[in-house]
This record gives sequence, C-alpha cells and structure tokens, in this order.
Amino acid sequence: MGLGDQLRSSPPKDGKPKRSGIAHSKAYHRFFEGYAEVSVPNPDGKGYRIQRVYTGNYYRQDLTQGQRIRLRGLYVALFLCIAYLFVSSAILPLTSNSTWYAVLPQAVSVPFLFWIVVAFVSYLPAGRDMTIADYRSSSLSLRNATLGSAICLGITALATLIFIALHPSDELLRELLSAGKYLAGGLIALLMYRIETKVKYLTIPSQHQPPENSYEIK
Repeated sequence: MGLGDQLRSSPPKDGKPKRSGIAHSKAYHRFFEGYAEVSVPNPDGKGYRIQRVYTGNYYRQDLTQGQRIRLRGLYVALFLCIAYLFVSSAILPLTSNSTWYAVLPQAVSVPFLFWIVVAFVSYLPAGRDMTIADYRSSSLSLRNATLGSAICLGITALATLIFIALHPSDELLRELLSAGKYLAGGLIALLMYRIETKVKYLTIPSQHQPPENSYEIK
C-alpha cells in the first residue's frame, strides 16, 4: 500500500476528547494529526493555552535539492500550458462552446484547475520535511486536482467531437482545433498526475517526544 493510500485509509477520529475534556471537529483532528498537545496554564495564572509538539512522521521527497527545484519548475510550466490551452479554446466563438453538453464539463474543469493552483500554494514552498497535513495539502492535493482536471478536459474534448459529428459546419477545422486543445490540456494534466505518483516519499520519524500528560491527535 502506498503512502497516500495509508493516509487515506486511516482518517482521524471525529470529536475525540482531549484530556481537558474539550472535543474537536474532524477538520481539527485532520489538520493537527501527528501532533501531541497539552493544556498548560497561562503565565498570569488565568486560563490555559494549548501547547503542541509534532511527534508524527515527516514525509520527504527522495530527490536532491536540484531535482526538487526542477520538478516544481516543470509543474508550473505544464500548468501554464494547460491554462493556455483551456482558456484559448473556451473563449473561441464556436457553437460547441455554447452547447450544454460541451459547456458542462468545461465548467466542471474550472474548479479542478483552480484546485491545482491551491495545491501549488502548499506544494511549491513546502520544506524538505513535511508533516502529515503538509503532505496531504501538497502532494495528495496535487494528485487529486490533476487527475480531476485530466478527466474533465478529456470529457470536454469528447463532447466537442460528438458535437462535430452531430452538427457538421463550415467551422470544422476550428472545432477540431478546439477539441484538440482540450485533449492536449487533459493529457498534460494526466502527465502531471503520473509524474507526482512516481515521486518516492521517504518516511522520517520525528525526534520529538510527546509532552508529559499530553494527548496525541490521530
């Protein structure tokens, strides 16, 4: 089982109470998974604050620093190609671009493409060693976003070809070019997905020990 599958197969428990009796949401547990926390009194003696120490495993790309930089540059270049192909085709004044069964997968493609940008926010500046949450928001997010984009753009290309078959017109070459751009964008997104799935991640145990009387978030 791969690292991503292991993480997905063991979701955090919802609302598991801390030693202080406070229950947290599933999102909280997911974000702070791998941390140990304990309530400590404030210096003024009024109330408590949460002290957290990361005790889970770190995840490190099995790449040199130069390879990491080149990989990130490649991803940005590939995404810019996808964005150009999608936008330059979607804005063409073609009949297919106003037909519902072609417009629908186009519209669904947009949030997936935006998701890639969101994943980049975590992936591009990520440090050498990543916590569980960092790994999920960068590598796993990028995989899901690129795979979703590839599927949606491929469906858009297919829908455009179906339109061409059902409605022959004088704009055949432009319609084919549009379909080709969607297909090319989808293939590039699929390439990004395949590259990221091939990147090996090493599991590095944390050197930190849980604080005394702390609660470990899982």
